[in-house]
Amino acid sequence: MGSIRRRLLLSSLLVLAVFLGGTAVALDRAYRDSAEGALRARMRGEVFALLAAAELRAGKLDVPRGLHESRFEVPGSGRYAEISGDEGEVLWRSPSMVGLNLPFVRGLTPGRASWSRVRADGETLLVYSFGVGWEVQGSAARQFTFSVAARLDELGAEIGQFETTLLLWLGGAAGLLLLTQMLILHWGLRPLAQVAVDIKAIESGARDDLAGRYPAELTPLTHGLNALLRHERAQLLRQRNALADLAHSIKTPLAVLRNAAGAQSIEQAALINDAVARIDESVAYQVRRAAASGRATLTAAVPVAKVARRVMRGLDKVYADKRVAAELDDPAGGQFAGDEGDLYELLGCLLDNAYKWSERRVLLSLTSQADDGTAALELTVEDDGPGVPAPLRQAVLERGTRVDRRVAGEGIGLAVVRDIATAYGGRLAVDDSPQLGGTRFIVHLPAG
Repeated sequence: MGSIRRRLLLSSLLVLAVFLGGTAVALDRAYRDSAEGALRARMRGEVFALLAAAELRAGKLDVPRGLHESRFEVPGSGRYAEISGDEGEVLWRSPSMVGLNLPFVRGLTPGRASWSRVRADGETLLVYSFGVGWEVQGSAARQFTFSVAARLDELGAEIGQFETTLLLWLGGAAGLLLLTQMLILHWGLRPLAQVAVDIKAIESGARDDLAGRYPAELTPLTHGLNALLRHERAQLLRQRNALADLAHSIKTPLAVLRNAAGAQSIEQAALINDAVARIDESVAYQVRRAAASGRATLTAAVPVAKVARRVMRGLDKVYADKRVAAELDDPAGGQFAGDEGDLYELLGCLLDNAYKWSERRVLLSLTSQADDGTAALELTVEDDGPGVPAPLRQAVLERGTRVDRRVAGEGIGLAVVRDIATAYGGRLAVDDSPQLGGTRFIVHLPAG
């Protein structure tokens, strides 16, 4: 599912983009409407100023020079004005219209107004026309249409400047809000990061439980993890104590049976000894199998080489007469994510089997590799012994199976290795050793 921090940041980015984008569109629309409304208000004012300046003398309309809007006096200034009569005849044009012929609205009735957009000489203009009725004492009323046009590129430039400023401010606000959100997320998720640090401390063996101060939302989680850790440790301890008690309680009855066999006939003694051997073998197998704790929760990784050297030193003494040359190949410093006792049992059984069947050489190789994209540990034990025939390779992994009964043993060691590997989600395989020529056992364990 990815990082919580990343998901929250992406969510914040999406919310900011939608909110600030909507805000930018709303403000831009409002400013456009406001700017155009202000332009329309100025144009109405210019019409009224033009109306106030005009005078009707002897039936002729006179507009003096030096109008309030100075741009009417400058050719091509972008501000134009016209006055037309009731028949549509042009009575006056502003000096700024020199060389231009704008399609003004003419012949409006008094009090009527008209807004329009026109194109002239490649420019877009907003045109406002207003009908006026002029009463003259002693004569019929006259009708005039006062028109004003304004070039819209000025309005567009004003709006463009506003949009640039708006984007700069909103971009700065977005950056500031995002930075603030990142700081809030860092502060808010700090307890989760602390839990992760404490869990790593438990895995490394530096502490036994989660004993820090956590927010109320995390308290059920930390209490649950602590309870799980205590329960697992207590259960493992009870299991091992019970097995030890069982093994101790069976020793005495088995010894009595062996002594009683000496007083029986040879045939009866053989039967009793065979039954005792089977009981002893079964008990040993079940004790060793159950003692394998399997994958434990939040356990520190165990260096395999350290345990392997201890096991090899012990087997060197046991098989001193064979003078076995045992080698350890561990280029990557393999780590076992599990119980140290399980690792001792696993390596002890594998190496004891290799020492037992080898002629002179045993090789233990450790490899950290990827298994379907997941890191894994692979333990390989090889010897230069006679090897295991292909038809018997699966059988030697079963409890009580012995390929050669001339060699002492109970036939349960490899079964225990298989069960430990299975308990950790791994597997055990057997084939020929390409290096030493004997048997090769491969234990593949997934990452913890």
